[in-house]
Amino acid sequence: MDRIFANYIFQKVFLILFGLLLFSQLIAQNTPDSLRVRYYYRPSSAKQQDSIAIPDSQYVRQQFVHDSIEARLEFIRDSIQARLKFIQDSIIAREKFVRDSIQRRKRILDSVTFLQAELPRLIDASIKTVKEDVIIYTSKVIIIGDSILSNYRFNIVPFDISKPFTPWKSTINLSTNPIKFTVDTIKRKITSIQAPFFNCTYMYGHNRNILRINEQGIIVQNSMGKLYKAPIDSVFFDRFGRITKIKRYNQFYKLVNNYQKGAPLYLHLSQVKQFEYNSANEMTKYHVVNFCELRSGQTENKVCNIVTYTINAQGRTYAITRHNDPVNEFSDGVFTVEFDYKYDPKSLSFVNKKNTENWKCFVELNEAGNVSSYVYQTNGVVERTLLVNYYLDDPHAKHKVETITCTFEDDNISYFQKNNTTGKSRTRDRLTLEWGPWR
Repeated sequence: MDRIFANYIFQKVFLILFGLLLFSQLIAQNTPDSLRVRYYYRPSSAKQQDSIAIPDSQYVRQQFVHDSIEARLEFIRDSIQARLKFIQDSIIAREKFVRDSIQRRKRILDSVTFLQAELPRLIDASIKTVKEDVIIYTSKVIIIGDSILSNYRFNIVPFDISKPFTPWKSTINLSTNPIKFTVDTIKRKITSIQAPFFNCTYMYGHNRNILRINEQGIIVQNSMGKLYKAPIDSVFFDRFGRITKIKRYNQFYKLVNNYQKGAPLYLHLSQVKQFEYNSANEMTKYHVVNFCELRSGQTENKVCNIVTYTINAQGRTYAITRHNDPVNEFSDGVFTVEFDYKYDPKSLSFVNKKNTENWKCFVELNEAGNVSSYVYQTNGVVERTLLVNYYLDDPHAKHKVETITCTFEDDNISYFQKNNTTGKSRTRDRLTLEWGPWR
């Protein structure tokens, strides 16, 4: 009963309180403050603000995208311009490099062409001046590629048939180990050449067919005592560029301090060489006049002897007639040289005018192209041979080249050998044909 009464009282109190709350809310809505407060919350304005904010956000995003694209395009344009500039600069640099390279190669080719035209003429003049040999062949100098000259090679008649290697063939290297020379770049003339066979300086006049050659001076001893001798040569060319005459002079000077050149004394004509050629540009005559040495007080040149070589070529076989004035019946005669296609001699024979000498020598070569043996015949009979042994690749060899003379007897067998290099010799047993030891 008490619980029921309590619930009833609780319901009544709740209803009274709820009614008071509703009444207070109604009064609050009708006050001026509540009217001002209603302006703080306007649903319609909020909707309007939302409708404006959405387009602004899209514009910002579109503007950002637009600016990003413009920036990217600007970067691409700048990158393309940079690349084009780099390509243009590369092309310009490449063109300059090519132009410089072409000009450099042209300068080299012009220099090599100049040397090709001038060097053979000067080398030929120098060799024919300082050497007494009969030159029968000279190679042409060609340009290899556009910067290298081929070697200059000349062959002589090998009157001395006892030397090793290839004494009839000489080569002047113009490429890998070139000769030394100087050039007057203003006059475009070679003024000096240092080669294995000569050391000369050159002087040019108004006449291109005359060349003056000054050789290196030396100290000599003659009837006037110790003097300094400076060879001076005049070389004369024909209109085809061939040498026709060489006049050799010696300018003598006093000697100061035993080795220095002093005051000039006199000029002596020592030799005159003359050359003749056929229509095929082959030398047919070589004429040498030697003048005697001047004595004290002598002023005129006196001829000592004259040697004339008449050359008759039939293919690669050369018949060379030597004539001395005054006549020498022992040394005057005919040399016959037979060359192969490389201008290496296969044989050399000589018959003198008095017919006291009639010999022939056969030349045999090894794989390297050097002489391996000389076989000497007299009146058709082998009398001796000269064997040549080479030890060029042996670092322990005492002698790089040695020669051995083998003497043959009537039965065409050699029983005696002598090593000309070591001085030792050995003999062969006549029954067993075995060689004994070198002693």
